[in-house]
Amino acid sequence: MKTVKIFFIAIVVFAVTPSFSQSMSFEKLYNRFSGTEDVNCFSVSGFLCRAGLWVAGEHEFKEAIEKVNSLRVISIPNSNFATQGLSVKGFKKVLSEDHFESLASIREKNSRIEIYLQQSDNPENRYLVLVEEADQLTAIELKGYIDVDKLRKLAFENKDRETL
Repeated sequence: MKTVKIFFIAIVVFAVTPSFSQSMSFEKLYNRFSGTEDVNCFSVSGFLCRAGLWVAGEHEFKEAIEKVNSLRVISIPNSNFATQGLSVKGFKKVLSEDHFESLASIREKNSRIEIYLQQSDNPENRYLVLVEEADQLTAIELKGYIDVDKLRKLAFENKDRETL
């Protein structure tokens, strides 16, 4: 009986462990900058993300991320990169080494938003959104599955509302 319990515990540990794995890229940012001046970081579960969107009345967007398991955010002043002799451009090289591929790049006034995808064999992909502003970089990592068709539909609905 004791052997069965140990076997069951081992299966649970091995089944759960991959869900806690992190991307090398985000970990490098976190390890390098967490605890330094003016750096903010937090993480929440997918459930809390959806609950927050529900409370905010963003029901359609909530449906698109119903299979997201976690979200992590880190905001780093550009001066912190310079202090350590690093650059955002250099970090983007780390992304390619970590098998992230660029999906989109959007420039708006003084900021640039880039969306990256690290695909896996299972439905749990990893998305990384980089928001570059004049004075800081914000990296947002989502792990899970995002329904792009629902996002696209939502974007077109919002665009139609703006033209009315």
